[in-house]
Amino acid sequence: MTRFRIWLDDLGLQDIDPSIRIIDVQEHAPQQALTTAARASGDGLHVLHQSRESLTVAIRFAIREQRPTRRSAILQRIRTWAQQGGSLAVGHRPGLRLMVAPGQLNNFSALRWTETLTLTFTAYRIPYWEDVHPTQATASPAMLFLPGDAPAAPMDLRWRTSLSGQLALTVTTPLSSITFRDVQAGADQELLISHDAGVLTATLDGVDILPRRTPESSDDLLLPCGQSSNVTVTANGEAVQGCILIARGRWL
Repeated sequence: MTRFRIWLDDLGLQDIDPSIRIIDVQEHAPQQALTTAARASGDGLHVLHQSRESLTVAIRFAIREQRPTRRSAILQRIRTWAQQGGSLAVGHRPGLRLMVAPGQLNNFSALRWTETLTLTFTAYRIPYWEDVHPTQATASPAMLFLPGDAPAAPMDLRWRTSLSGQLALTVTTPLSSITFRDVQAGADQELLISHDAGVLTATLDGVDILPRRTPESSDDLLLPCGQSSNVTVTANGEAVQGCILIARGRWL
């Protein structure tokens, strides 16, 4: 019986073969990037900007199988399981996931069947644990509580338009505000602001409207984690009803 349980896109490492024993799960300190500037006088530096670049999780496990050919076959199945990356989940962080790149496996001995192996996954695009199930709200203005202890998380929006003609849409959160102007809309079209690839996109019935974003707009739509936020959505100066606001809580 293994103490820890690991899943990648809902497929368990411990379920690949009964001989697999997960020994430990180690979360490394996140890789940080700092932008600094020298002080006008004296020692020390001013921190101008700090960002998290990546987060690595190392899984230590053993294959309790003495036959070299069978050990090698099990290891190949583990490599296949890990090579695509995806949504990593661990038993001691229930309800959370980490979007990781393909896993890296350390050296393997066909002879030393008691050795401990290490499989390493790194999250680059979203270097935070995040809620598997997103938080949603369906009114504007909306008070939305987003779980988490990270500084902020991106917010998505989905709206079936109720207006036709030229549209000016503004979405405002405590950390950001984005306005789209001169958008030609028809009734009952889907306006979607999303972060499917980790980058802000905005479409109206599948047509890119990001070029309609005003120069004064924020670079992204963000919500603070661990608190309630007032979110407003207006179209041509009037509050929008029926839009869906979506965000996943993020955790350090």
